[in-house]
Formats: sequence, C-alpha cells, structure tokens
Amino acid sequence: MRNQFHIKLENYSLEKFKKSLQRREMIPSRMILKEDIEERFAKLEKRQLSNLKELTDRLKTKSKIEEFSKEAGLSIEYLTILNREAKSYIPKPTRIDKYAGIERNHIKRLDSAGIKNTRHILDQAGEKDKREELTQKTGLPIEALNEIVCLADLSRVYGVGPAFARMIYDMGIRTIQEFVEKTAEDFIEIYEEKTKKKADFGTNEIQFSIELAKDLDILVEL
Repeated sequence: MRNQFHIKLENYSLEKFKKSLQRREMIPSRMILKEDIEERFAKLEKRQLSNLKELTDRLKTKSKIEEFSKEAGLSIEYLTILNREAKSYIPKPTRIDKYAGIERNHIKRLDSAGIKNTRHILDQAGEKDKREELTQKTGLPIEALNEIVCLADLSRVYGVGPAFARMIYDMGIRTIQEFVEKTAEDFIEIYEEKTKKKADFGTNEIQFSIELAKDLDILVEL
C-alpha cells in the first residue's frame, strides 16, 4: 500500500481521539468537545463508528451532519466542531514559496516540473533515488533539494507551519523520524532561542504533535 502524506484515519480509533481531546488544552470555541465527552462518544460508538475515517465520512457534508444529528441525538453545533477538529489532523499541503530561505530560482524550477507544494515534493522526491532523478531533471543542487524535502516532511506534523519548520530545520532536526525523538521541552527551547520571546504554546500542545507524528508514514530517506 502506498504511504500517505497524513495519518491513516482508519487506524486512528475514536477511543484514541477521545483521549487526545481530554488531554489537550482547547480554545474557548472548542471547549464543547470536552463537555459530556464520555456520553457523546458512547453515542458515536452506538452508530457503529470506530475510527476517524468513519467519523469524517459520516460528517462529510452539512446535510450528512444534519442527518446524523437526528440519528445520534447529538447537536449540529457539536458535530460540526467535532468534524473540524478531526479534519485538522489532516495537514493541507503548503506551497514551496511559503518557506523562507529557498532561492526563487529553485522555486521556479520546481514549479516548471509541476512541483508546487509539499505533497508534490514528497511524492516525487521523498525517496533518495527519486531525488537524484529530480536534480537531473530540474538542475537543482542535491543539497537544496534535500533541504526542501526536509522542510516539507516536518510540515506534515500537526501544528508545524512553514516558519516553525524552518526553525526546527535550522536547529538540526531534519525529518519526522528525528522530530519524534525530541521532547516537548526541546521544541519550546528551540522556539524561544530562535525568536527570543516566550513560546505561545505549551508542552501539552507540542506533546500532542509529537504523539500524532508517530502515526505518520515515513516518506523521506536521507
């Protein structure tokens, strides 16, 4: 089976999802997810839902949410927010030009080869032999291509955008495999050392990102 850009939703159980919601800090608009959580998840399980794929499939559209609300006895508001949270576990591809430090000429060459975002670069250059082929095709130095691939890989982690991916990379962390070997405290230290300001996220948030990253397929070979 082909490796996936994001976690396999069918392998992420509702029980694991529930526990992650219970542990994590929530912004006010999502605090509803913690309220009556045992009762609400019991209702989800009674509708034969056992993992995130089944959940997001059942809540895919507004009409499906309305229908499921009536079936399960759960409010439309709750199901809408629950669906948003579940979908947030799936990172959207980031455009290559969003990363600081990448030469414009390199971005243009990749764009000409049809590579515009992080999903494209990992599909076509995640593996070492494919990366070597791409250097010949585009004329990019292998060092530059390795850097872009690593930034794309780090951005697959929940909560890691282009700016934080660059910070992490510049501190010597290159891939998902290396990311999960660090502690939450390590990343807070990296952030504060690089920005010279107090981190606006806590250890619980980073720990969740680390745990979720452990469920990602390995896409990059260095």
